[in-house]
Amino acid sequence: MAATAASSSCEAPSRSSSAYNDFVLTYKSECATKKNYDRTFQDVTASALVDKRNKLAVTTSTALAGAIASVKVNNKEFISSGGHGAAFQYAFHAWQRGKASTECYNPTQAGTRMDDVGQPPPYHGPSTSALYTMARSGSTIRTAGRPAMFVTLADTKPGWGDCRSADHQAKRVPFTMGLSPYWLQTSIELAPDHDAPKLENVFRAAATITSDDERHDHFDGVLVAYLQPDFTKVFAYSPATGRLSPKPVDSHTSKDPMVRCTDDGDYCLGMYVKPDVLGDKAYYYTMTRPPMDYNGHFGENTIQVTSPSGAMAKGDKVTYETYVVVGDKSRVADTMTQLHRAFR
Repeated sequence: MAATAASSSCEAPSRSSSAYNDFVLTYKSECATKKNYDRTFQDVTASALVDKRNKLAVTTSTALAGAIASVKVNNKEFISSGGHGAAFQYAFHAWQRGKASTECYNPTQAGTRMDDVGQPPPYHGPSTSALYTMARSGSTIRTAGRPAMFVTLADTKPGWGDCRSADHQAKRVPFTMGLSPYWLQTSIELAPDHDAPKLENVFRAAATITSDDERHDHFDGVLVAYLQPDFTKVFAYSPATGRLSPKPVDSHTSKDPMVRCTDDGDYCLGMYVKPDVLGDKAYYYTMTRPPMDYNGHFGENTIQVTSPSGAMAKGDKVTYETYVVVGDKSRVADTMTQLHRAFR
């Protein structure tokens, strides 16, 4: 007897079904909330035509408080978007000298891990992060909001490394609301709006974070993309040779730009930061982790830029800028070369 189709496109298949992971990890705007506190926003998509025939589309999500939920080339989804701790977003850490960064002081653009608790798959209910602006003008999307703490004071479960939120967050507003004392503004620019308009397979991701907190000796920002499970191959781009070389898939830190690809090399996503912006401290990082309780048994294929910036005090601002490149393996390598020639 043939299996009965789900009664709704937003009704999850059985967890034992091969379609379950795809349902959870592939963002569907129609299955995601459009409410953020007392505000309503529609998801926003900007697109560009690449080579006059391929559509590159980037979607920011209200459910994820303005984080990127989807990057598509035609019908191929690049981003794994199963909940508020995944997708393509900014996250931050602040800590004092003699201590270490911790998930229990981790302002996170998309929201908190508690935002997924008790929610049905695909886990795109409301975010604790406060979203105030999300709008498109031309080929640019701009957002403004206040990131939540990934592990909130109300979250009694220990964070990564058995940290406790109460040991790292003061019992005062905004922490008691699950929010962080930081303001985040972002922009996503597709061609022709960014400063390499002839590179249609590129979009520029930029952000500014402003502190409303006490001084911390150390602060860092991360722009991290969680990619679909088939992005299994990892490469580093060499500016000297213009080529991509294979790297370990478990974890790899690099000063050279990094790229993740599907096994056949037909779809790749890379990150490029101008050398003068990358500086001495920032670096690229890729990680592959198997399914486990921590990641909801979905696994992780990530690529990110980590940018340490030293001390951060109330009123201080830090800016970030990353170029995201998509295409097949050879196209991404060629585009990286063009970006490097333009910006070095």
